[in-house]
Amino acid sequence: MVKDLLERRGKVEGYLTGLSVYPEMGLTTQVSNTIQIGKNETRPAFRRGRYKIAFIKQKNRITRETIPLLRILDAIRLVKRIPDTTVAKACTRFTHLVGQRNSGDGKTLLALAMKYPPSTRALLGAVLDGVDPALDTKELKQSLNPITRYRISGAADVLPTAGKWNIE
Repeated sequence: MVKDLLERRGKVEGYLTGLSVYPEMGLTTQVSNTIQIGKNETRPAFRRGRYKIAFIKQKNRITRETIPLLRILDAIRLVKRIPDTTVAKACTRFTHLVGQRNSGDGKTLLALAMKYPPSTRALLGAVLDGVDPALDTKELKQSLNPITRYRISGAADVLPTAGKWNIE
């Protein structure tokens, strides 16, 4: 349905994300008629058949290897908008998804997260601290304003290090 928007001449230009992959990631049971695509350039949304095709700006370079990590970061960024779930349940699922990745992915996640908003970086830091306390998240922590508080209600209930990341 959207393959022409994801690849051009065998090169990856976009990836399915957001509402389209939340059920596959175990974040919700609802299936949406909106297909969200992460791309380096934005386009206006349009309809194709019964589906609405929407685009999410991705500042990182898109490769086949980074797509699963970018999907996790996109879900963390949009955690409050995931349908039919709570932030606490989503954070528990993020912990599981990040925990399943191999150890080298933690450093890649940290590097990719630097181009995401501060609230995403803070929530990722709290998730990574719970999954792999040995992972060096100092650079991620330093990228955040130390006096800013992130209101992500429910995250502190399931992420023990949320306070360290100024998540309320």
